[in-house]
Order: sequence, then C-alpha cells, then structure tokens
Amino acid sequence: MKRYLSLVLFGLVSALPASAHPNLVRVRVRVILVDQDLNQKPVPFFVVSLKSGAKATELKTSLDGTAEAQLPPGRYTVSSPKAAELGAKRFSWSLQVSLSGSEQNIDLTNDNAKVEETAAPASSAKAATNDLTEHFKRLKNSVVTVRSESGHGTGFFVDAKGLVLTNQHVVANSEYLAVQFDRTHKVLAKLIAADPQKDVALLSVNMAALPNASPAPLYRPGAGRTPVQEGERVFTIGSPLSLDKIITTGIVSKVEPHTVMSDVNINPGNSGGPLFNAAGQVIGLTTFGTRGEGGPGVSGIVRIEEALALLDQNRASAKGTPPPGALLPVEPLTPYPIEGLKEALRAEKYDSRPYYFAAGDFNIALSTPPLDYREQEEKRLQAEREHKKRNKKQQTAGENASDSDAPKDWEQEAGAHPAIFAIYVMPKAKEGLGSAFGRSFSLNSAAKLKFKTDFQAMKLFCGNKEVLPIHPGKVPVTVSIQNRLVKMDDSTYKGIYVYSPDAVNPDCGQIKLEIYSSKGAEPTIRAFDEKTVQHVWADFDAFRRAQAAGTQSASAAKP
Repeated sequence: MKRYLSLVLFGLVSALPASAHPNLVRVRVRVILVDQDLNQKPVPFFVVSLKSGAKATELKTSLDGTAEAQLPPGRYTVSSPKAAELGAKRFSWSLQVSLSGSEQNIDLTNDNAKVEETAAPASSAKAATNDLTEHFKRLKNSVVTVRSESGHGTGFFVDAKGLVLTNQHVVANSEYLAVQFDRTHKVLAKLIAADPQKDVALLSVNMAALPNASPAPLYRPGAGRTPVQEGERVFTIGSPLSLDKIITTGIVSKVEPHTVMSDVNINPGNSGGPLFNAAGQVIGLTTFGTRGEGGPGVSGIVRIEEALALLDQNRASAKGTPPPGALLPVEPLTPYPIEGLKEALRAEKYDSRPYYFAAGDFNIALSTPPLDYREQEEKRLQAEREHKKRNKKQQTAGENASDSDAPKDWEQEAGAHPAIFAIYVMPKAKEGLGSAFGRSFSLNSAAKLKFKTDFQAMKLFCGNKEVLPIHPGKVPVTVSIQNRLVKMDDSTYKGIYVYSPDAVNPDCGQIKLEIYSSKGAEPTIRAFDEKTVQHVWADFDAFRRAQAAGTQSASAAKP
C-alpha cells in the first residue's frame, strides 16, 4: 500500500508543470545614431537579434527606434543581421550582455557599433548631392506659396493650365486666395474643389503672369503598388516660415494605406507642399510635423492617391475662365534698414498716440517698423529694470547680458524687419444689458462682456483710390477673463492687413479706412488725421533713402 501511495505521489509531482522562468527580464532595445550635425536619428524597422545558446529572439524597432521583449535572464549576444546606414557609413553591432533584474535597457549607438565606410563614399555622397541639386533646380518652379486670410502654406502645379494642389486646411474657408511664385510674382487663385476628410484642395490660377512656372511630375501607382517603401530617401520643396523656397530631405519611416510617415522636417508654411521620391516624382502632400524630444520628430504626408481622385474628378470643371492674371502687391525686396530703426530709438520724444484710435465698434492700431522696434525695446528695457529690482545681486550680470550677441541682434543684422505698413482692427467689447441690470442690484458682481461685432473686411483709400493690401488677414481671437471685476469668454475675428510703405502718402489728400463687420453691408468709415498721416509717412523716410541708394548703386554697376 505504501509503495502504491509513493507511486501515486511521484506521478502527481511529475505531472505538475515545470516553472516557466518566473523571473523574466523586460528588455528595451533602442537603436539611435548621431549624424555629423549632432542630430539624433532613431533607426526604425531595424531587426536586432538576441541569442542565448541555441535560441535566438529577433526584435524589430518601431518609429522611435525602440523594441521590447520579455526574456529569461542570462548571457546574450546582441547583433544586427543587417547594417544600418547613415550618411556615408554603415553601422553594425555584436556585443555581449547579461540580462538580470526586472528591467534592462540596451542602447545600440555610434559608440558601440562597428563602423564601415560605404563603397566609394566620396563619390556616392557627391552623386547624391548632385542629384538633389539638379532636382531642386528642375522642380522648384513647380512649387508656390499659397496665401489665405489665415496665413500661408505651400502648393504645387500639376499641369501647365494652372491647377495647383495643396492641403485643405491651408485654404480653409478663406475668401481671399493667392498664389505667390517668387518674391515679385503673386496672382489671385480660385478654389475649384476641396476634400476636408482627405485634407486636399485644388486651386486654379492664371498662368499668363507666371511664364517660368512648370508642373511637377506625379507618381501614379498601379494596382497593389505603393508609391514608396520604408527606408527610401525622399525630399520636399517648400516655403516655410515665410522664407524663400528651400529643399529638405529625409527617409520614409512608415507607409500607411492613406498616409506616409517620414522624418523629413515640416515647418509652418510647408503644409500642402509636394513630397518627392528619389526620381523626382510627387508621392504625397506634406501635411503636419511633430517635434521629437531628442530628434527631428515625425512628419505626416497625405499619399498622392488621395489627391489624384480629387484632381481627376474636377479637371473638367476647371476649364472655365481662369482668375485674373494681374500681379498683386508683394513685400518690398529691400528690408527696412537697421540704422533707421536705431534712429527711432535716439529720438528724444516719440508720440505713439497717432497710431492708436477707434472707429465705431472697432479699435484700430497702426504698425510701422520704427514704432514696433521702439515699443519692443521699451518692453525689453522695462523687463530688465524689473529684473534688476528683483535681483540686485545679479545687476552686473544683467548689464553684461544686454551687450551680448543675442538673437535679436542677429535678426537685426540679417534684415529681419520687412518694410511694411500694417493695420490691426479689433472689435470692441461691451457689457450686456442683463449684466448691467444685474450689477445694479449687486455691486460685487463682475461685468460680463461680449464682443460687439465680428471683423469681416476692410478697405484703405489714398484719396479716391483703393490701396490693395499685400496680405489681407482675418484671424480668430478668443478672450477668456475671469476675475472679480470682469468676466469674458467670447470669440471673434480681428483684421490684420499688410500694405506697402507708400500706402499712406500725404500727396493723396484724405486717407480713410472702411471697415466691414458682421452687422451689415454699411461700413464704418474712419479718416486718418493729418498728424497720423505725417507720422506714418515719416517712419518710412529711412527706407526710401535706402531704396534710392540701392537703385543708384545698381545703375552705377551697369556697363
């Protein structure tokens, strides 16, 4: 009997499952390289092998260059079946690690990699650079800046008849649309069609005023084919941050059914621009960009197939009369001279009252480079004075800091002050009848304010002639104030119209402004007084002198 019980117990013990390594280690592998400009570059979709004895586990990194797994503790060989390439170098890894504890990180970087020069690195790099240079020269004339009331983005010609593709969020519901080819050529644009869900829009412009423009070649994928693969080199041409056209390169990180992810930088102003493959064909529209903590981040691109459907469906409707081809005003090529701004600072008295006034339901503010520069400097000096009061012990350091080579100095010397005249129109706020009535019974109640109206548009007249703006802007504004005296939570639109330096000229006679609101068709009219006209005109004296000097120099240089 005892023998029988022993056999039964032995059988039960043998049937129990063996312990399946209860203490697994959570392993996080990160593959990240640093390029020659010290930018961190995560390596996505990269295979890493971890081998212990005869058993090997392969991990594949995600977009951020990381991968995770649960592995038994022990000694492992970490290797890369294929090399990663960056610049003119190949990086591969083979290192021994010991896994223990609950978590462990393994970083594969430049420091622990085996580095090899690619075959003929100099000639390869030169060939790649030459390819990009030729692509930029050939394709830059297909790219334009798209202007709307809310800002600007990028677009590109898709045929020789003036059709332009861009993002829908660039044009939105703007009543004003224009396409700027370069610093001197800008024409009106007409919206043909838009698809908000796919974020694509089709515009039409008159090509008569843009003789150097050319269409970009479009990639038309066949059935089951994708425009690019992960790891392929791509580039974009755009006009970010209100600059001239520039080229930016990157690689494809992920191809989705409707989008492409890439590390190519997309800055404000790049939205709607073309993303090209290595052959110089458009494979998508650059749409958004995110900044990474230690690298360039990830950018999203709408695949070209999403736009081709809109393009093919609306070609016929775009064959009507094109928009007017007359050239629109543009910003002066000559920036406002820094010496003229410094003259404004040296003036003993500077009366800012002529630049601020009211008209009906609106408050109006005028802007010129000297006024803006002086007000910015006064704010900076005031901030320094307050800083010194709070930190008397650091007064010397504060004085030295004012003489440093600060970013503002670089902007000044780089000509970061455009020679433009701007008008800002903001609706006034008022207290509602209900709020005023309620406060008559309770002195401690806060006044509840709302905007009187919404800005719609404005017109500037120099004499009887309307002055066309360089940029007519209408932007949303939200004000939220909650305190003991005032409560306000309301939204409206304000106007920001930019004009050329000669928009306000004493020789015109009367200068007046017509402001249109959401209340009705009749505008609010406000004439500039003589003092305002004289101040604005005098503010551009330095610019006119610099412009005349540049014209004389150009004439003298001609044979």
